[in-house]
Amino acid sequence: MNIILITHLIIFALFGTAASYFVRFIYAYWVKQEMPMKYIVKAGICVVLVVIISALIPLLN
Repeated sequence: MNIILITHLIIFALFGTAASYFVRFIYAYWVKQEMPMKYIVKAGICVVLVVIISALIPLLN
């Protein structure tokens, strides 16, 4: 039971991290007139990790 709660906490943290990278990208694009793709790549990695962990949750039961 505790492992499920920990995985949900990790998923929540990864969503927050992905959102902050996306906000950094939007700020750099609109304010600084730059297009740093590193933020999009890092946000994509977080989203892929969320998908992988979400797929593994049923296996933990």
